[in-house]
Amino acid sequence: MADKDKLIKVAKELNELYKSKKAALPYSINVIRELHANENANSRILRGLLQYSHNGQYPVLQSFIERLKAIADCPIDISIQNPELTNEQDNRIDLLIKEKKSYAIIVENKIWGASDQEEQIERYIDYVIDLGIPRRSIFVVYLTLDGNKKVSDISLTDKAKKHLGYSNKNNGRFICMNFKDDIIPWLDTLMDLEETRNEPLLSSSITLYIDFLKEYFDAREEDIEIENYLEKQLMDKLQANSLKELLDTWEDVDKLQEIVSSAANKKIEGICRQKICNTLEKKGYHIRAYDFQYDYFDLEVDIPEWEKCWWAMESDKGGLFSGVWRDPDKKVAKKNIAMLNGVFENSDDGYIGWNWHKDYELNDAFWLEIENHSRRFVNFIINEIERVRKETKGIKL
Repeated sequence: MADKDKLIKVAKELNELYKSKKAALPYSINVIRELHANENANSRILRGLLQYSHNGQYPVLQSFIERLKAIADCPIDISIQNPELTNEQDNRIDLLIKEKKSYAIIVENKIWGASDQEEQIERYIDYVIDLGIPRRSIFVVYLTLDGNKKVSDISLTDKAKKHLGYSNKNNGRFICMNFKDDIIPWLDTLMDLEETRNEPLLSSSITLYIDFLKEYFDAREEDIEIENYLEKQLMDKLQANSLKELLDTWEDVDKLQEIVSSAANKKIEGICRQKICNTLEKKGYHIRAYDFQYDYFDLEVDIPEWEKCWWAMESDKGGLFSGVWRDPDKKVAKKNIAMLNGVFENSDDGYIGWNWHKDYELNDAFWLEIENHSRRFVNFIINEIERVRKETKGIKL
């Protein structure tokens, strides 16, 4: 390994440079980011943009379909007349664009990498067929973050593939898209539409969504400029000019990061075990399981009156949420799950009821708060557990 002290010194200097450059940028706030937009929220945003109409025309939807035509392995003959766009209403499809007995575009949104469900796409296609839409006019868009997530056979079954004309040589009417390479460039083109220029709210909404997505990928112009500046500073400070020197430094930094992250995660686990788990145990709560790392939080607590479920708090994409986790080996009656609608805002197959906790994000400030002032967070956990216990009293979980 290269001189460890030198690497640490350069890392600190570059971090200070980064902070100063970021601080010098104009003030920026993105309400989409602040609201921790999940898959459902992103689907609603897309629906809101696509359903825009002007004088009976749907320019945003038409632009989206043109984008599909450029990507798809099949001809797309869609004439927009009176489209209906829904989120989670039609058989819980993330986003469904359809016209009666004409066509349907099923959008399965996996922006944050949610797992495929058994026979999910097959069920969606069967549902749309039952609406009277011809099979050859049904298109499925599998929308991921950056294209790395691939659809599984448990969701895109042989039956679904047959309906969509999918084979080893051709995807048929199954269209893979991703936010990084498809949605962001498409959104950029929307800013050139005359309708966008004449609609301030539409224009600002698109601008906000582009900013939200580009920020995630560090693809905003100011981010790219800062990155290029730091790269030059790095090469100057390390005097690394050849590819071999850069690759060697990369290897050294990776090893150093591995050592530091391991030490930090061990420290975090010890702090949480003492400050959170031990405190909860002393107050009579039985900890079922836990896993604490810098970028992952999992705490599971048994609820005495529940036989098939337990309370859990977990992280996803840096945000915290908590709710009722169902034992995968046990079945909870649908009527009991339905009774959770007034207790939680969200539900899925695993967490049959859950809420985001928007005041908490996994970052340096969060972990330092746990180390130095854990009481507030522990009290928050206790209050949330007791709220759920009170509001689920009488529900067989």
